Amino acid sequence: MLAALLLRAGTPVSPSTLVDDVWGDEAPASAVGSVRTYVYRLRQTLGEDSHTSLTLVDGGYLLRVAPDALDLDRFKHVTAKARSARSTGDLATAASLLSEGLGMWKGAALAGVPGPFAAQQRTALSELRLACAEERLACDVQSGCYAEAAADLSALLAEHPMHEGICGLLMTALYGAGRQSEALTIYHATSHLLRQRLGVSPSPELQQVHERILSGRFKLPRSTNRRAATGQPPALRPPLAQLPAALPRLVGREKEQEQVDRLVADADASKSVAICVVDGMAGVGKTAFATSVAHRLASHFPDGQLFAELHDGAANAVPRDPAEVLSDFLQSLGVGSDFIPATTQARGLMYRDLLAKRRMLVLLDNARNTEQIKQLLPGSPGSMALITTRTQTHALVAEYQALPLTLLPLGKADARSFLAQRLGQPRTAAEPEALDRIIHLAGGLPLALANVAARAAYRPRMTLAGLADEIASFGDSALEASTSEEALALDIRSSIERSYSLFHEEAAPPFPRPQSLGWHRGGHVRQR
Repeated sequence: MLAALLLRAGTPVSPSTLVDDVWGDEAPASAVGSVRTYVYRLRQTLGEDSHTSLTLVDGGYLLRVAPDALDLDRFKHVTAKARSARSTGDLATAASLLSEGLGMWKGAALAGVPGPFAAQQRTALSELRLACAEERLACDVQSGCYAEAAADLSALLAEHPMHEGICGLLMTALYGAGRQSEALTIYHATSHLLRQRLGVSPSPELQQVHERILSGRFKLPRSTNRRAATGQPPALRPPLAQLPAALPRLVGREKEQEQVDRLVADADASKSVAICVVDGMAGVGKTAFATSVAHRLASHFPDGQLFAELHDGAANAVPRDPAEVLSDFLQSLGVGSDFIPATTQARGLMYRDLLAKRRMLVLLDNARNTEQIKQLLPGSPGSMALITTRTQTHALVAEYQALPLTLLPLGKADARSFLAQRLGQPRTAAEPEALDRIIHLAGGLPLALANVAARAAYRPRMTLAGLADEIASFGDSALEASTSEEALALDIRSSIERSYSLFHEEAAPPFPRPQSLGWHRGGHVRQR
């Protein structure tokens, strides 16, 4: 309801309209009463702010807000100023203002807000954002920044493959960059898509761009941008942010985090690429550590972060081909799928070329060996590669001077903090002996502790002593108490099995593969 009032700020909204906005055809009999309750709560929440008020006017509710209090109003104001600047030929100011407007967006508009009105407005607001992005890139094209604009337009067209305005701009940028054949390829791909999905031909405007490029009579926009005259680079699109979700808090890895901080500082001082490889036994928390560190360092790499999972958790899964990963990275960086080179080496060259003038962090999770990741490493100073692996990659450390970090199971104090964070301090403090027993049975492995904590969280009335007895009852198969049938990545038995499989394949040990992986009575994972 607040969203409905804000988007109609300055206009009275009747209770019946608010009912339709919030519930649509599924309004309950008590909807009008609920609206009055919500109004009362909103007034309490807004308090006595002199710039914001919610009053009853002419039988409707009127929400008054300060002119700059609503982000949508600020966005519209900035984009209006940008269009005014562009109309006078001040492309530098226009581009800067449009970038400022795009920077106000944080994901989808009205994300998570229910109701038919929110769904309708979400679509309309997405169109506003897209129009701003298109106009921002049009400034680059008009400024003569063809190569930079082409990369961003390729990514935008991939998201909106039937948007003819974006297609025309991309064709212009490619032609201006001397890539005429690519511009024609884009036209044919879009034309085919329009006919296949909508049964229509390209618009006359897009056909005209195609014909002029084909005939060589296409006149590129004449730049009136003062920035082009001064040699200042165009503003970049919002940076990539591909990192998985970070944990609320990382427990017990302070020394390792300090080592990574020193690595980044030393790389900056020596103008080199920072490379850190994190290894350790299955379930020790390599991915959680690397993801948390990457999020903490994200501001140090303002051009964004790339992420790739190089191997899933199954013991018999095939590691990802680096050529496939490079294809994903190149498309994320704005390269159209039709323009990606065929060979791994050529893709690696293009990838490093695109990163050459950027400060980016690349997180490579679950790497098999050095051969798999060497083409995925950034090649120029300012960037960083953070790698997790279950094997010791000596070649990576020797050849690229990577920092090796081996994570060990958590100590007792850190494990206690880990479980207290998951289960609550009162519950863990009430049964310290049972808590220590669980930690002992889990071998201090964060993954095992996380699964046990999840089991306990779903049974809040169960004592920790009872939980410890349950885990111990599995005997040599105690791993079963710390597995997850829902997600393979959380299944510690599968993780250990895969680690053993990798070791068996690469080291060819002289002993037979065990039929069952379990824990001995001391509580630690059986290592061969």
